[in-house]
Amino acid sequence: MTKFKVLGVAALALLTLARDATAQRGGGAVRTGARGAVVGGLVGGESGAATGAKIGVVTGAARSVGQEAQARAQYQATAAYQSAPRSDFNQAPPAVLGTAPPAATAPPTTTAAPAATTPRGEAVVQKNGKPVVAVTLPSDWKQALGANYISGVSADGQAYAMIATLDGVADKPAGIDKVKQGLLRYLQDIKYDDQTETKRGALVVTGTGKGKKSGVDVVFAVGVMDAGPGQIVGAAFILDSRIEDYYKETIRQICQTVRIGDDFAAKK
Repeated sequence: MTKFKVLGVAALALLTLARDATAQRGGGAVRTGARGAVVGGLVGGESGAATGAKIGVVTGAARSVGQEAQARAQYQATAAYQSAPRSDFNQAPPAVLGTAPPAATAPPTTTAAPAATTPRGEAVVQKNGKPVVAVTLPSDWKQALGANYISGVSADGQAYAMIATLDGVADKPAGIDKVKQGLLRYLQDIKYDDQTETKRGALVVTGTGKGKKSGVDVVFAVGVMDAGPGQIVGAAFILDSRIEDYYKETIRQICQTVRIGDDFAAKK
């Protein structure tokens, strides 16, 4: 083994140790990993679309997501990853926003799944014939669309995203309470980080927990947004803790494609 290969293996080992230590830490305000990406990226909306924030549209964004996918594949080939328990959100989607979608369906194609940097196309939830919330998921994610939700599972089954309207919720604090109740249905040993508010007014709660059925350590980031008079929308991201740092750019780009409320009128 060459000197450079030895250094590369050592660096990957150090990253793994640091990631595992960070994933188990509760409290404080998260600014790194997929949780930090949600805190920093939700909601992109029309301002994000105006700068080409759709997944894979901007060269820099495509490059960062592509590099992350390569690093993730390298990590997933290690013995440490292969021997560890893993979630399969295709079989048990954690619908913490109060809607229980069926197992996610594969993209309608007979060819190999496109690269992770390719946009799948925007999915929109409507109410009374008007768009309420929209998001663009990576094309290799398995997507489900219901009357009031959009959900997706990564190709490896270890990252889950859900966007949904929260009917019967009066305001954002009440929305956070409802989402926390949803987390309790799927997770145990929950530790919350500090609640934060994004520049566009979304309330975000992040933390760690353990799947009740799988027993796998996970991290989560959930946010609630005001999508217009009387309409609160929720967003939830749940990932295996071991791969949080290998999905942060992907999650960041998903967050920047979310559109709500006035974003739709601005794009006409």
